[in-house]
Amino acid sequence: MPRARVGEVAVVVGHEAGRVEAELGGAGVKLVVNAAYREGISSSIGAGVRAIRRDAPGVLVLLADQPFVSSKLLGRMLDAFSADQGRSTVAASHAGVVSPPVIFPRKYFRELERLSGDEGAKAVIERHRGSLLLVKIRSATTLADVDTREDLIRARRLEERRKAGKKVSVHHTAGLQPGAPS
Repeated sequence: MPRARVGEVAVVVGHEAGRVEAELGGAGVKLVVNAAYREGISSSIGAGVRAIRRDAPGVLVLLADQPFVSSKLLGRMLDAFSADQGRSTVAASHAGVVSPPVIFPRKYFRELERLSGDEGAKAVIERHRGSLLLVKIRSATTLADVDTREDLIRARRLEERRKAGKKVSVHHTAGLQPGAPS
């Protein structure tokens, strides 16, 4: 992540928090333990938002199971957020599908803190669709939600195809889903 462009990085952990903390040792991030992680992604989003400074212009929600999200994409998203002066939500998009990562402006912090269940922030995005900026990407694998070893193997193969200049179509991405809208 373009660290110089963000004020602080909070990593929300739940399952196996101690193990993740050991892996992140020395990374210079704020570790936030979400004891309610079993309640779904919404509880993690809320924990992360509550952990950041209240005067932060926005919050970038980046999912750990999207390993192909690049610092270049995050930089493009931060550019869009800055150019809009932090008024709009900025989300990644491929083939018309909106997906994390997502940057939410401060004005939505309270809504994000009140989320419940495993739906993520999709409802916040939908409620404010009129103020949504999309950063379009070319490769479906960039936003792949990698939950299993098989997903990772398939996503790596697709990324290799893309880097070799071969076209990666929707047919090739079958079985890989974009991240759930935060």
